Amino acid sequence: MEIKDKKLINLLYKIFPEKIIHNHTYQVKRFIKSVADKYDKKGKKIIDIGAGTCPYKKYFQQSQYFSQDLKNNPQKTIDFVGDATSIPVKNNSFDYILCLQVLEHLTKPHLAFKEFFRILKPGGKLFLTTHMAFEEHMIPNDYFRFTRYGLKYLAETTGFKTIKIKPQGGRFIVLARELQILFLRLSNNKYLVYLFYLIFFLPLFLLSLILLTLDFLDKNKDLTLNYQGIFVK
Repeated sequence: MEIKDKKLINLLYKIFPEKIIHNHTYQVKRFIKSVADKYDKKGKKIIDIGAGTCPYKKYFQQSQYFSQDLKNNPQKTIDFVGDATSIPVKNNSFDYILCLQVLEHLTKPHLAFKEFFRILKPGGKLFLTTHMAFEEHMIPNDYFRFTRYGLKYLAETTGFKTIKIKPQGGRFIVLARELQILFLRLSNNKYLVYLFYLIFFLPLFLLSLILLTLDFLDKNKDLTLNYQGIFVK
């Protein structure tokens, strides 16, 4: 969401479950929690690519956590400031890499995968999420959308073995998202936006709940907001 929408969105989060009104962020958190539950162990080193404010650090209390981003955050918690295609560490430095909702913002994703392969230890794992169907955001630094086949190609042509690529929901969840934000994107009048959601958000929430419940009917899920993937060196 754009900055101007944040107050409204944060208010809606407090009223309604994130699983219903912002399913893709819920799915990303669910994915990373499952990763941390299985792989967070003492003696392991993990680097978070495009870490931002490091919101996922809290999931890794046992591992040694490092962060990378193009620029530092206000808290100055980024360890490696610079491009994801050239991280100043030795070969085979990390056990795990996180790359969550970042790949679409990289101008050279194939070189990023090559760098991920270089800095991972043999047997190390890359945990990744990225968009397939989503509006332009973080403009103008938004460059790509990925299919499962594109992700597999990027991974396997740089040396990785694909363990799993999974869609985070299907067409019904895509439809729910589009209905939720449609008026928000069509109107620049914040007062009309607030009035619209005051009147219609409860029906939209109930419709989103129904669509989320029906998503199991989409067996192929070849249209999804997000993919999650696990790759191994």
